[in-house]
Amino acid sequence: MSKPYMISVMSHDRVGIIADVTGAIKSLHGNLEDLSQTVMKGYFTMLLLATFPDGTEEEALRKALHAVKGLSSFEIGVLPYENTDNAPDDHEDSSNLYVLTATGPDDVGLVAALSSYLKLKQINIIDLASKNDQGNYIMMFLVKLPDGTNVAKLKKGLQIAMEEYGLTVELRHQAIFSKTNEI
Repeated sequence: MSKPYMISVMSHDRVGIIADVTGAIKSLHGNLEDLSQTVMKGYFTMLLLATFPDGTEEEALRKALHAVKGLSSFEIGVLPYENTDNAPDDHEDSSNLYVLTATGPDDVGLVAALSSYLKLKQINIIDLASKNDQGNYIMMFLVKLPDGTNVAKLKKGLQIAMEEYGLTVELRHQAIFSKTNEI
């Protein structure tokens, strides 16, 4: 039997963080199941799911991570993972996965406005990346639409709702987005 944990790591970026964190996990006989990592303006961030042998406790995991040279000053979060509703992988059924892009002049509350609209429509955000590029704010969402969503109506509603924020929005099925953006 195995015990899964969600682990988050944040610190100033430096070479070797992934090797150090995954080495600490390996030392406890942990197996990585999923990992997402990025560097944002000089800060390293990582979220991962790993399983450990039964008996591996949260505190032992924290100690092992903080014991690694250079990790003691990191912000590390450890939570037992409980998949109580047997939720499928977010990317398992791609039929309702869409890519939503939005661009416009940078202003306070753009992500809040768009994510609130998606919440109102019961649309789940699977992934989100955003960036201020010299005063132009760019957002890219991977979203999962509820079954039966009228996509044409949703596109029109998004355009109207985001117009007041100066945002131009595009919504395309993930498969079409992927094909049209491959080189």
